[in-house]
Order: sequence, then structure tokens, then C-alpha cells
Amino acid sequence: MLAKLFGIALLVVGGFVAFCLLMALVGTIFSILIFALKVAIPVVLVYLGYRLITRDRHQVTY
Repeated sequence: MLAKLFGIALLVVGGFVAFCLLMALVGTIFSILIFALKVAIPVVLVYLGYRLITRDRHQVTY
């Protein structure tokens, strides 16, 4: 009987630890996505600025 109670306690503790690790992993993935978004915004702005500056130089007439 005591072994079954100990087994249930280990299942609960193991499930809680697994849940905490899973939440940490989800948080890490979310923070990586936020970082990628923060990096992508300046890159897009620089690209758009460059395209606006050099827009008239590369006109091809057919």
C-alpha cells in the first residue's frame, strides 16, 4: 500500500517537473520568435530605405 502511494507521489512530481520543463521550452520558443521579429523590423526598414533611395537608378526601358 505504501509503495502505491509512493508511486502516485512520484507520478505527480514527475508530471509537474515535465510540465515546468515544457512551459520553459514554450517560453524559450516564444522569446526566440520575439527576438526574430525585433531583428526583422530594422532589416525591412533598411531594405525599404535602400529601395527608395536607389529606385530611379535601375529603370530599364524596353
